[in-house]
Amino acid sequence: MSSRSRTSSQGKRWNGKNTTSTHWSSQSYSMKEIPDQFSLPLVVRCNPQTLFTKRSQPLPVNLGQPMLLYESRTVRKLLARNVLYDERAKKFGETDETVVIPADYQGHFLRLNARTARDEIIHNSVESLAKSKATAFVNVNKLTAFQIGKNQQSNYYPRLEFSPGSVFIVDKMFKGTTRQKVEGVTPDIENPKQELCYLKCRDERNIDILIPLGHPGEFIEVLPNTDEQSTKLSMLSSQIITNQKFPQLLRYVYGGTRPRLTSYSGLFTALDSFEETSLIGCVLNSSGYTLVELPLTSPLSFQIALNSNDLLNVPVLKQAWRLCNKQSNSFASDMKFKFKFALRLLESNVQENKMDDDDDDPPSATNSARFGITHSYIYL
Repeated sequence: MSSRSRTSSQGKRWNGKNTTSTHWSSQSYSMKEIPDQFSLPLVVRCNPQTLFTKRSQPLPVNLGQPMLLYESRTVRKLLARNVLYDERAKKFGETDETVVIPADYQGHFLRLNARTARDEIIHNSVESLAKSKATAFVNVNKLTAFQIGKNQQSNYYPRLEFSPGSVFIVDKMFKGTTRQKVEGVTPDIENPKQELCYLKCRDERNIDILIPLGHPGEFIEVLPNTDEQSTKLSMLSSQIITNQKFPQLLRYVYGGTRPRLTSYSGLFTALDSFEETSLIGCVLNSSGYTLVELPLTSPLSFQIALNSNDLLNVPVLKQAWRLCNKQSNSFASDMKFKFKFALRLLESNVQENKMDDDDDDPPSATNSARFGITHSYIYL
């Protein structure tokens, strides 16, 4: 550890059986200073009085608890906005929730023929999709199709319902006949036959289905893979970062871990790509351990446990170290929720202002400087 630390203050013991006390630095260090001046892993703590969040949206992890900072990493990422279906408007729309998708994330995405969820829909019928020779598409509205059974001799086609945002791989046009029920026809006389056209497709469960060409609704075509040598429509985030212009509407299809979102449709609007250095750590909650990612650009500051090397022999820290050693690589490469919150600066030159205790929201951007408030975020 660095010898530049100032005098320390003694802290509480980790548990009743442990005789090792924590010696915290009197100085707080910024996110950028920590990897420059100290070696990892390192035990730190954030001043909880600096955190300023909505009562209706508390921090999902207690940053006031001690934390084990395990390692740093630098990687390019996609910044994307969560897209959900609005039942009232009967269409998709971007939400305020954002995620980060690292370049080494192992999930696969489809690129849709739309920049954002607000773009004008090109295909307003299944017939339009068929004529455009689309290889795959996503439905914007609820869709009813008919399952093709394994028994080719059977005329039974079970009805299947698909929610908005489902993916379909197009196979070919299919013509079939059905008997049209006519009022007043006696039972011993067969109803007349009617020829119908269908689009034969395969859904995400690899089930063959038929969709009537006259089915109403809106549909978004899937764009081909930018790698002409690839046999897959789907692409990794690293390929999208390298080849894509933003914004771009994406549909997650498989692989990787889903993000920690309130609601999830699999649709995202990729806003931009950027390179970022961050620290991977483990918060020592009373109920367990929580892995977090902290960007170096965050204005958060931490006190350092000056006797971190001794503390790493304490059982609770040993367990946190084992968790990080086992899961930090997979956690670091996962798609993660970007949780934003306000941060109160406790600097001497910040004017002390009384804030209304009943105010449920952080100050507006206009008043942030006056109140000594800035904004930060963590990845979960």
